[in-house]
Amino acid sequence: MHFKHTRICIFLIFIVSSFTISAEHPSFEPLFSIKEAFNTEQAPLVYSEDEVFELGLRFSECLPGSEVWARCISAFEKIKKEVTSQEMKALSEEDRGRAILKYLYRDYLKKYDLNQTKLDTAIETGNYNCVSSAVLYMAAAKAAGLQVYGQHTTQHAFCSIYVNSQKENQAAKAIKIDVETTNPYGFNPGSKEEIENQNQIKKYYVVPKKYYANRVQVSDGVFTGLIAGNLCSDYIKKNNYFKAVPLGAARYNIIQNQKNNTSTSVRNQFDILPCNYINQITESAEEYASRLEWFTDFIERWGSNDFVQKNMDSCFNNLFVLCIKEKNYPLAQTYYKSLSFYVSEKQLNKSQEILTDIYILSETDGLSSRNQIDKIMEIKESGDFTEVQLKRADLYLETAWLDILNPYMKNREYNTGYSESLEAEAMLPQSSSIKKMKQAFYSNIIALIHNNFAREANQKHFDEALEILNKGLADFPDDKTLLRDLTELKKILEK
Repeated sequence: MHFKHTRICIFLIFIVSSFTISAEHPSFEPLFSIKEAFNTEQAPLVYSEDEVFELGLRFSECLPGSEVWARCISAFEKIKKEVTSQEMKALSEEDRGRAILKYLYRDYLKKYDLNQTKLDTAIETGNYNCVSSAVLYMAAAKAAGLQVYGQHTTQHAFCSIYVNSQKENQAAKAIKIDVETTNPYGFNPGSKEEIENQNQIKKYYVVPKKYYANRVQVSDGVFTGLIAGNLCSDYIKKNNYFKAVPLGAARYNIIQNQKNNTSTSVRNQFDILPCNYINQITESAEEYASRLEWFTDFIERWGSNDFVQKNMDSCFNNLFVLCIKEKNYPLAQTYYKSLSFYVSEKQLNKSQEILTDIYILSETDGLSSRNQIDKIMEIKESGDFTEVQLKRADLYLETAWLDILNPYMKNREYNTGYSESLEAEAMLPQSSSIKKMKQAFYSNIIALIHNNFAREANQKHFDEALEILNKGLADFPDDKTLLRDLTELKKILEK
């Protein structure tokens, strides 16, 4: 009988650990208070012309006491005088609304600039965009006694006025007329506007009535706050949260008691500012922890919601990633305790694992794999870990054992590796990786014994072949391969 040689399986398991890895901060108090803006404790729903104009200046970061403020207020006094003149009053409401737009373009609005959202700059330089021109028109129209409202789309802002209209033999009713303030001929878009010219030749300009499908009529506070919203967007691009956050706070503070979709949208845009700020990873865990403490103060001041909570959880995780890099367990432990009130239960459970990572990494840094095993077992047996943390510690224990076992496999030291893997399995009975490694050592040992036996048997060295099997069975008495070999050998010897 010819015995076939068994192929030896070289089974390596390599596990690479892939663990997730200046004290001054922006003010989150409003740039100005409701009391400062309105001399009351709560902002009104409908603003006067002066309130629209002055709030527009405040949202443009032009605050009382400055020379620019004084010049702008003086300019608005001239505007009010013009739009309340006898000549204006003599016009119908519709004609008055048209005349106000042309007057503003004659004396103030000179050049469209997509990014020029500040009201004071529009007054001082004549450069404007849809927001700055619309807020100026709203203030002037209110001063002229018109019913004017702000309209907002995802990309645009404009005004609407409501005027009384009465046809013959019909009751009077209010009609809405849109005012596209980015164009001197934007009154009632879609209608022909006559263009005056020196030759007195009639020409007409038509502003297409489009891009208004998703329009929303918003409160005066939301509308004037669009100035601040645009500025905050610019500050985000420049990472200037020291200006963005207090300005965003002022914008939300003015309208936070208005319970509607637009006020919710303003709150959402406000929340982006502190969340973006804390999501900027810093060079040190300590500095990042300081930002998170600042964020908890923000939450105490303005409250939380799903978006804020999600960012709190994410940044809490980021803090522990930085602590892992620095192996700074004391800092991680301190802020785990102090910030946990603001973190969701799900994130706390994840962070317990990371806290374990940091602790074990800091305690085993520089130790050999075998000494790491001793240290981790000591930590596990201390009784200080939760079930979640004990499971995490087992991952490190498994990694340390595999660091020991892999070289034995690579160097074909199967017997020593098998002996070590038995010890590893005793510590980690649930580890599938250790079980596979132990089985690989065992299979290779048996394959070697079988191959040595087969070589001698095929050369008819039956005594030597029997001795090899007996030694193998002494160590592995229940192995089926060796028992089968012994049975076959006995059949040969009995012939």
